[in-house]
Amino acid sequence: MYRVIHQLNERNFDRAITKSEAAVLDYLEDHFRKIPDETVIKIAQESYTSQATINRTAKLLGFKGFSEMKYAIKEDVDLLNSETHSHIRNTEYILSKIDFNSADCLIKELYKNRHKLLLFGLGASNVSAQYMARQLLYLGIPAIVVSELQMLKQFKDYTILILSSSGETQRCLQIMHDAKKVNIKVLSITKENSTIMLGSECAFHHDVPIDKMEGISREQQLHMILMINEVINKLKWKYFSNH
Repeated sequence: MYRVIHQLNERNFDRAITKSEAAVLDYLEDHFRKIPDETVIKIAQESYTSQATINRTAKLLGFKGFSEMKYAIKEDVDLLNSETHSHIRNTEYILSKIDFNSADCLIKELYKNRHKLLLFGLGASNVSAQYMARQLLYLGIPAIVVSELQMLKQFKDYTILILSSSGETQRCLQIMHDAKKVNIKVLSITKENSTIMLGSECAFHHDVPIDKMEGISREQQLHMILMINEVINKLKWKYFSNH
């Protein structure tokens, strides 16, 4: 498992970080693959900080000092350079960030409302919504993918499943708001503790951070596709198979 790279993405620390520590973290993230070949003096100069700040940042990341952190970064880089190993480990990481138990409530609601079901997603999540609609159709559940707010007026008493990786996209929030105004029940596949999750009757949620570094997450919808497949497989097993 990566020892440094995910910490740089998530930055969930036990205390608030200083501006100088943030500058070091930014430098480490932006130049991650080069760090094993750089000295603490160079990093201090390039990040406009001090060697003391770099050592303090290393301790913030859980290491005794710069040398130990640099060695851990080298191990991470070696993993990244092994493409197959990198993708396997990244997939394992993403799987660990999905709360699979939270799918159960969503699956029950999808089956209960299978005759009046809408799907909504934007951008890459719209592609995921189209994929889910096709998979549901294989089970005999005709879900309608909606793309505009005006469409909701034609589907009163329906249930809508909002697919939103961040759970904070403005148009998704507007869809949720407008759906509730016309008595459309809101379900979601989204990020943990997001506005969409908190406004949903049932939410299958994840805690996958937004990856900004090349090689960590080549496809930002990977976790969404994994979650959709989990829903489809459980629906099939629970309601559509002879077991």
